Amino acid sequence: MRVGILPWLFVLAACGAAADPPAPSAPSPAIATTTPLSTPAPAPAPSSVGGRLRAHDGSPLRAASFALQRNGSPTPVVSGSLAADGSFRVEVEPGLYTLVVGAVDHAQIAQPLLLAGPVEVEGELGTYFRPEPGEALQLRRQWLDAEDKPLDEDWRPAARTPAGTYRLDLADRPPRAVKLRYQLSRDDGTHNGPVADSYESDGGGDFWSVLDLAGRDALELDLAELPPAGKPARLEWRGEPPDQRAVRIFRETWGPRSTALQRSMTAPDGKVREPTPAQRAALAALAAEARADADAAADDDTRMLLRLAYLDVFPVLHDPAHAREQADWILARVDPLDPRLGLLSSVPFHLGRVLETADESFAARAEVWLGHAADHPHAELALTALHYLLARADARDLDDRVAALYARVREPRFAGNFNAEFIARQFDPDRPLQRGKPFPDFEFPALAAGAPPVTGADRRGRPYFIEFWATWCGPCVAGMPELHAAYAAVNDLQAGPGEDALRKLGPAARPNIEFVFVSLDAKPGDVEAFRAQQWTMPWTHAIVRPDDLADVWGRFGFMGIPMGVLVDEAGTVVALSSDLRDDELVPTLRRAARATPAAAIPARTAAGRP
Repeated sequence: MRVGILPWLFVLAACGAAADPPAPSAPSPAIATTTPLSTPAPAPAPSSVGGRLRAHDGSPLRAASFALQRNGSPTPVVSGSLAADGSFRVEVEPGLYTLVVGAVDHAQIAQPLLLAGPVEVEGELGTYFRPEPGEALQLRRQWLDAEDKPLDEDWRPAARTPAGTYRLDLADRPPRAVKLRYQLSRDDGTHNGPVADSYESDGGGDFWSVLDLAGRDALELDLAELPPAGKPARLEWRGEPPDQRAVRIFRETWGPRSTALQRSMTAPDGKVREPTPAQRAALAALAAEARADADAAADDDTRMLLRLAYLDVFPVLHDPAHAREQADWILARVDPLDPRLGLLSSVPFHLGRVLETADESFAARAEVWLGHAADHPHAELALTALHYLLARADARDLDDRVAALYARVREPRFAGNFNAEFIARQFDPDRPLQRGKPFPDFEFPALAAGAPPVTGADRRGRPYFIEFWATWCGPCVAGMPELHAAYAAVNDLQAGPGEDALRKLGPAARPNIEFVFVSLDAKPGDVEAFRAQQWTMPWTHAIVRPDDLADVWGRFGFMGIPMGVLVDEAGTVVALSSDLRDDELVPTLRRAARATPAAAIPARTAAGRP
């Protein structure tokens, strides 16, 4: 899977059906709007968050930082460093926050808190799960000048030595570099390494290792110098309301066990394998056990919250019958304006995914629920609801409805929210990438030195699939098997069985659909090395010059990669990323190929080879 809303989706046929019947459908009221009170309420008393945290073994932390985030804003409400003894304390107004704590050598915690009074946390942080890197360890590097200003950033593999350490030559440093900041790659991010003169926060809850380059021509890393991997955090929280405590304990009980099973289904390159029957049965049995635990809660309210927490821990959307039962249960039992829903991530996702194939009766009830959820005080939940409503209205060509919902995404309460900007770019009436509109003209330097530039004008008269990507983009790399299989299928190539054959796929002499990949990597050599060592990507390649990067992001109007677009022979956009992933990719490409006259497809010349 190249792109997905939820990262772990498995078939859990044994999970069981919802015990509660759905409520009868209600009439569809208009989406509510928030009306300010004429007399402002008195300001609530401030709440506080604080505590004292230590390393996994009880020793002092080398360095640690905290941040309280709210409403999806990338800028924390308050942030700072933990004191030398691991203590911190701040006061904020009551409301829903996420407390993020990161520390050198330790896995960050991100705990949602619905604050209405003082909350304290104390205990030991856990350590990162670190899979065995094998023959190469991926490093993120950032070179600094004498004023600590970044000169360049890249990713490089450190090779394993006979002694079991990992060594990286530093001779390719920029001329003015005096320091190196580096991090080690892991499945879901980065963290500091074992060798450092000092540490600096990366602003995202983890740390850089910082080295003075004087007298250093190589970096040698012994991972045994890091703390033992996968140590669980041992934290005690005080001041939580009982319902929030129940949700947290449920997640702490079942989350690690679910994650461990999911990791057993993950290949070394980060892709999810097809579960074996034994793995599927084990995960189904664990989910059923967790479901029974949720349903055994002492009262109806706690039972409802734990059922939602269960859906967070065990997403089961690949089982359509079970997903529909859960969605009916949500519509019948869950108040879309319950402030505690901000502690849970899965509720609108379940409704939105079921909406993709639902009947009109369910769709009408779900849209009413999502319409009310759009007024939820938690910005992320409200925006998710609006996103699904927008997508549904757009798919039905309800232009007035799209315009009204789009206006809501642009409300002041969402200002500065990354997800609001992401959604707005998808539905901005003036956005550059829209089905049925011309694809913006382009001219990018070819990846191969001395080759002519790759332009839109040269592709008029034939369809092509263009994708913006980078070797450092995890979803881009994870999609390579799917992309190579699609290239072979649509261009009538025989790749042979197995992924190894796809990795070595050759170019089509006369492609029915040309693939044009535009890399955002800082160095062309990174793409060349990737194609030589990982996947051939036997199609047309271009790059974006670093100085042009901001202009490209703005001119093409996307906020993330991979970003794929299918363009027809007239230069018109016929499909975007949502239609170009998973099971939709090959059929969409084939429809475009069938719509193109054979005479419009030129043979590939030697000069045009990637």
